[in-house]
Amino acid sequence: MAGRIAVVDSQDSFLRWAERKEVHARRLVHRSVHVLVFDRAGRLLVQRRHPDKDVYPGHWDTSCAGHVEESDYPGGPNQGLDGVYAAVAARELGEELGVQADLEELGHFAPVPNVHYEQIRLFRAVHDGPFVLQAGEVSAVRPVTRPEFLGLQAIGAPVTPSLIWFVDWLHATGLWE
Repeated sequence: MAGRIAVVDSQDSFLRWAERKEVHARRLVHRSVHVLVFDRAGRLLVQRRHPDKDVYPGHWDTSCAGHVEESDYPGGPNQGLDGVYAAVAARELGEELGVQADLEELGHFAPVPNVHYEQIRLFRAVHDGPFVLQAGEVSAVRPVTRPEFLGLQAIGAPVTPSLIWFVDWLHATGLWE
């Protein structure tokens, strides 16, 4: 069973603990990580969220993602956050995709209206697989070029707003052409 999640403010400072159900029902700002996995050919691995997920079931999403939970903090909920976020990113990579890889932090993103309501640390990894998908979380993965991703959008494939936002950000910053 998943642990409680830290509800945080606009500066990523701890306010209180809450259960996942409350966080999502009330769209409370909380901490999470997203990892973008690229293969050596430069393609982005996108995952299809399991159809039983509470949020965006069956949608294409970032390679892997997860909440920072109460048990992830070795000190208090505002201590050592860089290390906490990095450890959670490594954990999610192992849990959802069954791999380990060096992680590079790309940025820290506050909530974006109509996109997400999280304090997100975004990481990049390079791995060619094979990937072992976590049952109940991930139903498929697919490496895509940016034009292939744009093609998914063009045909109306279900894609999370976060993935669209991060792909646009990657392109705007010159990190993915």
